[in-house]
Amino acid sequence: MTYYVDANYWIYWFDKRFPEHKHVLKIMRKAIREGIVLNTITVVEIAHYFRHMPKREFKERMERILGLSTLTLAELDLEILKTALDILAEYANMGIGGRDSIILATMKNKSIKKILTHDKTFKKIRGIEVVDTIPS
Repeated sequence: MTYYVDANYWIYWFDKRFPEHKHVLKIMRKAIREGIVLNTITVVEIAHYFRHMPKREFKERMERILGLSTLTLAELDLEILKTALDILAEYANMGIGGRDSIILATMKNKSIKKILTHDKTFKKIRGIEVVDTIPS
């Protein structure tokens, strides 16, 4: 089973200061073993969170993600962009924003059904399974 892993799960996984950290460890290890899809937009979102780290630590964390042997990195191409725009138009009133629509378009393009996220908005979307191991 391959998972899309939203930025918030990466941030909780890396940053032990968050109380959510302990709740994502097991599922993140499973996702890394089984396969992960990310798009370049999510990678930039993760990097944005870590941008104030010392340069060396920042690069190490990002290389740790990008170097995963089970990672499939999806580019934001025209097909995904058009799908994202359709999704944005359809789900805008449900709280789906631009980055979320790109995630959903990437999942559709790569036939991914499961997403690790703590973003409750994704639970409103038909056809995907939200995996959230963080207690509410």
